[in-house]
Amino acid sequence: TSNVGRICTRTIPSVLLEQVERLVGRKQLSKLEKLMNRSLQIVYLVIVLGSWSIIFTYGYEAIENSNHIHNNHKYVGYAVFAVCMTSWHYACTTSPGNITAQTISLFDHYEYDNLLYTNRECPTLKIRKVARSKYDRCTKRHVPRFDHFCGWLNQVISSNSLLHYSVYGSWAMATALYGEVVDKNLLSATFFDTSSRTEVKADYIIVFHYMCMRYFEIMGVLLLMTVMSVCLGMFLGFHLYITARNMTTNEFFKWKAVHKWHKKETRKYQLALKNGTFLKVSKQNGPDQSVSDLDVGCTGPIGEAAVSEAEEDKHAFDPGPIPQNIYNKGVIANFMEVLRPLSFREKAIQRYKTSLRVDGCLFPYETANVETTKPKSA
Repeated sequence: TSNVGRICTRTIPSVLLEQVERLVGRKQLSKLEKLMNRSLQIVYLVIVLGSWSIIFTYGYEAIENSNHIHNNHKYVGYAVFAVCMTSWHYACTTSPGNITAQTISLFDHYEYDNLLYTNRECPTLKIRKVARSKYDRCTKRHVPRFDHFCGWLNQVISSNSLLHYSVYGSWAMATALYGEVVDKNLLSATFFDTSSRTEVKADYIIVFHYMCMRYFEIMGVLLLMTVMSVCLGMFLGFHLYITARNMTTNEFFKWKAVHKWHKKETRKYQLALKNGTFLKVSKQNGPDQSVSDLDVGCTGPIGEAAVSEAEEDKHAFDPGPIPQNIYNKGVIANFMEVLRPLSFREKAIQRYKTSLRVDGCLFPYETANVETTKPKSA
């Protein structure tokens, strides 16, 4: 992070929070922080509820007056709205998992690749940091297979049903508006230009202007949902891509850093080899690399092959073959791992039960948690 970035994202907010705490006290500041954390949730509700209110008020009136759209679209709209809000609430309130000293065995599924993840201790909770996990500062818990923090949900979760709402809303409003265009035969109509006082033959631009003036609210919702659909469609495509390769958003950017580092070192090594001088690294499997968990980026060789930054500028070494993602088990297995998380499977639950046994008995409180965690289909 640059100095400007640190000042804008850390220094200034810290100073402002200190001043606010002096004015209102710690208790009120805590309430203010919770409200700030939920600000995007409030924005989401304003956008969704406001858009659907316009759809129900103006869009459904257009559907009733249209000869080209069946009234069943209204009932489909109510169902889609209910599903969207229910799924959003479910995504906001469902825990992504919480690794503690008691539950660590339930989420300890992956090997350490000694590249993105190494066997070390979480400096915050003082517990072993299982592979692919990360401490989230927003929710103040250690999350298994951390992907990213979603502000729209105020939760460590990847996606929600906003895409379905946007796609349906765009389709419904576009269909309703198209019905109005056909009903009034606007594309073959003649419009009167008040500025030039002449008759103008209709085209798509003129009809668009007319619809904006005649149905301003519906057109506003249509444009908003079209933009949202494009953005969320790209977001969905990105998540399908990384899921197919068994990566999280966090890991995707770390792997980009690893590939960038490997490409740089390979180019440097080839140039040094051409000139006849390079640094030989004596390790069985080539140089080790690690990626910082705090700041996405590759620190380069460590351990026996470590060299200082000054020496790294002067010497080159063979980085070996490009590292591979050991968690990638094939497209089908990767998607099944998301659809049926490993912590819900029998092996993880049995491992969790075993870790809680004391003289052949389970703690009563932990026993209840184990039974509720196990899915019905298992």
